[in-house]
Amino acid sequence: MTDSIGKVTATERAPTTTTELAFWVKDGIQIRPFDIIRVKHLSNRDDRSASYSYAIINELHFITDSSGHLANFVSSDFGDVSAVPLNERLGTTLAFADVLYNDQDVEMPVRDGATVEWADEEGILRALGISNLRKPVPAGFIRMSNGTEIAVHVDADYLIGPEGAHLNIAGISGLATKTSYAMFLMNSLQQLQEEFKQKYSMIVFNVKGRDLLHLDEPLISEDLESTKLDLDQVREDWKRCNLRAKPFENVQYLYPYDKDRPNFTTSHADGDSLQRQIDAKLARNYHYPVERGKRKLGLLFSDIEDANSTLASCIDAITGMNAATWKALRTEVAGHTQRGSGANSNIQVGSWRRVARLIETRTKDGIFADAHAEERRLTTIEKAVSEITPGQVLVIDIEPLPPYLQALVVGDVIQTILALKLGDDEYGFEEEVPDIGKVIIFADELNKYAPRNESHGILTSKLREISARGRSLGMILFGAEQFRSGVDDQILGNCGTNVYGRTSPVEVAKGGDYKFMSKSNQSTITGLPKGSLMLQHAVYRAPLLKVSFPFPFYHQPKD
Repeated sequence: MTDSIGKVTATERAPTTTTELAFWVKDGIQIRPFDIIRVKHLSNRDDRSASYSYAIINELHFITDSSGHLANFVSSDFGDVSAVPLNERLGTTLAFADVLYNDQDVEMPVRDGATVEWADEEGILRALGISNLRKPVPAGFIRMSNGTEIAVHVDADYLIGPEGAHLNIAGISGLATKTSYAMFLMNSLQQLQEEFKQKYSMIVFNVKGRDLLHLDEPLISEDLESTKLDLDQVREDWKRCNLRAKPFENVQYLYPYDKDRPNFTTSHADGDSLQRQIDAKLARNYHYPVERGKRKLGLLFSDIEDANSTLASCIDAITGMNAATWKALRTEVAGHTQRGSGANSNIQVGSWRRVARLIETRTKDGIFADAHAEERRLTTIEKAVSEITPGQVLVIDIEPLPPYLQALVVGDVIQTILALKLGDDEYGFEEEVPDIGKVIIFADELNKYAPRNESHGILTSKLREISARGRSLGMILFGAEQFRSGVDDQILGNCGTNVYGRTSPVEVAKGGDYKFMSKSNQSTITGLPKGSLMLQHAVYRAPLLKVSFPFPFYHQPKD
């Protein structure tokens, strides 16, 4: 028999409803928002056995019999903070909760005086709607105030399709939430591939320092110096989620090429780790030879407005040029910038001059190289993506590149995957289109690639396409950003799972999705600690769930 922790209270002005209830809390009991309780309720069975309604705590109030704050001031001898009132105020804690579920499908309001108890583990899972998931993916664990700890899951069918798809994570940078949680979920999926009898390719963009350039190396004690954790605690947290604490398997790395830099790359990867990857044939350098690069100029200039489509006309003309090197291409384009040069009569010289300047400045980076030597481990994005096999993780380092080149690489990856999925002959794949399986793409700083209110961007339109029909194509987007308000609405609207890490009060005040949250939830989001987040998932009955998750178990060297 579970001990009662309070009783439901219903008044003339504050009745219980089918969706809400309030109860007073027994003295000595401590509860907090997101705790889940059960309430004895009416029967819906012939044997008249009581049903139980389950509810999640939303807000806590403490009330007294005082008529107002001034009365409290007077009772302390008109403001004497050391005074002890002769008679203490009558008071109690009131808890307000949202009803989630009734185990007999009773939809009547809970009665006044009904007994309130802690929910047990089985009841919590049923209340949340996750007791019988077809493909459960560990998503962390929740802790109740009474000490109960429960692993929670999301449904793979709603995370990576076919029922729903896509994940978005928002939160302040540097609090070990966004990237860490995405990697935790992806590691969960990789560990469950055999159980689900389905393998997923994963493509990860590294956009910050060396964050994701060691996914195949195990976590070491030095990685935890800035935390209060040790390796045993981390392993225990993974075990709590019914997972093994281990790094990713079957990982390949792509680094930006530069012929004048050590190991022919501008990457900030740790030297010893990079050499290990090279020796094990896990690392290659990507570049854009002119023949492929000129087909990507639309992506290279995707951040530039083209109101009169003159930029697009120039790009079409450049694509047809026969230049064998980047130097030759720049020279040929420059030749169209002089009046009387015989340039395309439909394109003004001023437009050519604009394009010539853009090509000159934007193709100076080392990735725009024509050389091909075996020891330089050169490949192209198209080739590397087409060679990825189901179950493999491909990490693409774009951190050293300026934003417009980061957008180029991200867009190139997406275009290539779409071509593979749709069988686009333009890409010239060999005899048959490679099968790369279902692909999960993780992109941090999503607001850079799909900003809100941008209508002209090629990359934005491609990301919208993925979010709208990616689940049917086998393309799943895991996106993250500091400010959710800066990301395209259509992309966010198509995400079946949303995660909120610690967020600034200014961002919450902007509205968007935050305005639909309770005041308590908004307050919680602005103060979340490391390793905790708010989870919203398509199958959950609760609108938000506060979840903790294990520290990622891959090497994370400090800069």
